[in-house]
Amino acid sequence: MIRPNRQSYLTLLAVLALLAVGCRTKSDGDSALSQLLMLSAAQVRATATGGGTIQEPTMSLTVPQGALEEDTDISASRISLPDGKDSIVPVQAAYKFGPEGLQFNKPATLKICYDAVNLIAKGYQEKTLQVQYYDPETEEYVSMGGDVDMVNHCVSAPIYHFSSYILTAQLLSIGNTAPTIGGASFFPATPIAGLPVTVRSSITDWDAGSAIATVRLFYRTAGSGGVFKSLAMLPEQNDPTGQFYTAKVPAADVAAAGLEYYIQAYDSLNSGRTLPATAPAAFNTIAGDTQDGTTPIRFQTTVTQMSAGFSRDLTVQVKGASSATFFPVPADTLTFAGGKGTTSRPTWLSARYSAQVIGSSFLQASYGSLNVSAPISVYPGLLNRIDVLYNDAVLPNPLNVDGNSITQLDAAGYDAYNNFMFVQPVFSATGGIGTFGDTANYGKFTAANVFPDTSGTITATLGGYSISYNVLVHTTWVLCQFDFGLFDDACVFN
Repeated sequence: MIRPNRQSYLTLLAVLALLAVGCRTKSDGDSALSQLLMLSAAQVRATATGGGTIQEPTMSLTVPQGALEEDTDISASRISLPDGKDSIVPVQAAYKFGPEGLQFNKPATLKICYDAVNLIAKGYQEKTLQVQYYDPETEEYVSMGGDVDMVNHCVSAPIYHFSSYILTAQLLSIGNTAPTIGGASFFPATPIAGLPVTVRSSITDWDAGSAIATVRLFYRTAGSGGVFKSLAMLPEQNDPTGQFYTAKVPAADVAAAGLEYYIQAYDSLNSGRTLPATAPAAFNTIAGDTQDGTTPIRFQTTVTQMSAGFSRDLTVQVKGASSATFFPVPADTLTFAGGKGTTSRPTWLSARYSAQVIGSSFLQASYGSLNVSAPISVYPGLLNRIDVLYNDAVLPNPLNVDGNSITQLDAAGYDAYNNFMFVQPVFSATGGIGTFGDTANYGKFTAANVFPDTSGTITATLGGYSISYNVLVHTTWVLCQFDFGLFDDACVFN
């Protein structure tokens, strides 16, 4: 057997690369060799508590803290660009991420950088760049949107699960271009009978002289052959890109058979587009499922305690009977029971619980007819103030005491939400007004035997926090005067 040497092997690769250039017609890669060869997969260990990042020369994927339920080995491989479809043109880079189908509780951020000179030379506009999810089985593209940095020439987009992601550009028409419809994402990813499903799509108008006027979702039960119902798709709240529109299909319209659907968008110049292009004659289909009989809904992680002033971002998840995983969904309601805290939505998908009042409580959420509740104990937060106490009341300022007297003091701590906490600060006195006892006599202030009345301060210190009170110590000495042989009754004459 003749084994080729290194030079002949490299020559062969070069020839194959040139052949690939000649054969490529529908997609637009940055080099023939990247079309021919799959690069070695980069792999890192991402943790549930800290997340993780995969970095390559022109790509980075950042998984944030709390996005994963457990520590996971994640990988990225560069793959061949697929063919373009309709107005979508894949450019430069495509990546396959694993484990395939991994769901995130909060979105990971995918950033792909591009060669702007090469892109513009081929007639594409940077503003049209997007990150697209590509399904090789259906050959469908679903846009994840894209925040285009035209200074550093990178596109960033949130992704919610692992699959193949591609950087794409749009072919624009001369004159007014109809809005681009970026496919549909479903939450939960598989519709579950009896639960609502949120449909999300990137709708973009590339023309300066028009704007998105209407977006509608048309849907019906898969296989029913019935009339398509329709819902207005509205701009998504907490979407920094301004590209995404959502509609929620009511629970009563979601069956185990799944949904048949299409999307229609018009701009303000009455130029419209549907996806699929020939809808309603053609439509897309997504299979459905039934609710899991054991745990149909849950929080993705368990939180048993929280300190006032701190927040936790949680994701509500639901599960179908046939699914091997839970799917994140945007909760319908959020409650921090008993007024122990507040709730908000930092993103359209996640739920933020912020603790404020100490005590036992519950974190609650609902999705459709399902409810989830988790007990939680709220503890005091960071120290915000100390009150020095005398007879269970806040010490007056100034404090008046007699010389040689003993005053038993105590202290109470409070956080920024006025929650009480036990504290044991160090007491000290200045100005020669007296001393505090040792550990066995904690908080015991013995006033000095002074003459005349003397002012000073007592201070309570804990860590970097301290509070001081003014103290006036009154003399207890009695002045005696001999006058015509008579003595004051309080005097003793020696």
